[in-house]
Amino acid sequence: MHPLMHPLMHPLMNRRHWLALAGAMLAGSRASAAFAPDGAARTMPLAARGPLLDLTLAGQRLVAVGERGHVLLSDDQGAHWRQAQAVPTRVTLTALHASSATQLWACGHGGTILRSDDAGEHWQRVAGEARSPDVLLSIRVDAGGRGLAVGGFGFALASRDGGASWKPATLLEGEEGERHLNRVFVSAAGTWLIAAESGHVLRSTDQGDTWAAVKTAYAGSLWSGADIGGTLLAGGMRGHWVRSTDDGRSWTQHRAEQAGSITAVVPLAAGRVLMVGGDGTQLQGAASADAMDFRRLDDRSTLTGAVPLPDGRLALAGAAGVRVIPG
Repeated sequence: MHPLMHPLMHPLMNRRHWLALAGAMLAGSRASAAFAPDGAARTMPLAARGPLLDLTLAGQRLVAVGERGHVLLSDDQGAHWRQAQAVPTRVTLTALHASSATQLWACGHGGTILRSDDAGEHWQRVAGEARSPDVLLSIRVDAGGRGLAVGGFGFALASRDGGASWKPATLLEGEEGERHLNRVFVSAAGTWLIAAESGHVLRSTDQGDTWAAVKTAYAGSLWSGADIGGTLLAGGMRGHWVRSTDDGRSWTQHRAEQAGSITAVVPLAAGRVLMVGGDGTQLQGAASADAMDFRRLDDRSTLTGAVPLPDGRLALAGAAGVRVIPG
């Protein structure tokens, strides 16, 4: 695992390890900040082979983000990649969300939130500072202007004006509100959900105004989630995933024993799902199935994002950069 990838991606990470690693990483960031202050991301010839933490589509364009503020773009289904023209940060970017074919959001270390209105070519910072200890791990801005970005130790920022401004938000009080918040996703019914620490899924039926923590049948951390044709799936550690057929009110537990930790849950056609993760894991099958077809990359590098392409192939992002493989 690359040392600059955010610590929640490690398949064996618990709260004590998270605290130790995050503290060391952030202390190192502060120590180096005096010598290398945050600035525009640099163009690097091997950026497409470096650690990338999320991947999405903006219209027909593939967009990936990762360490050092790198934003990678492809306009030919992943055959060629180039860096974005202007990214105003060098902190690690952990997640992406496309509000439309042209409007993109990215978040990451330092509580950073970036916005692009031209499908990822140029970005502007709307929140965060490189020296901040806060880490954001997921972001979403909906068509009605509601926005939410979440991360480690319950840290959250909310927007009610389409992402123009962001304010700190407390989703839950007390110890429940200190859990790591790993991925925001929305059900077909419009319920907002967050895959979180200790087998919890946070649930809001009023677009993020109030939240309740739902304990699933699984005890480990949940890293990712998605609605697959009305069935909700959330992926966890060591090949575990949980499923809900009642809009997130209750969850059943499932596992692929050979698989690594699941870092991304991706809808496919006809109610099927792709889940990717640690150790080159790829799980694919019907969202309603109790077992999934298992594959593993030959190099066993960690995968953090995936996008199905029109020709059936898969674009993947992860510790070894971006690549396209057969579906």
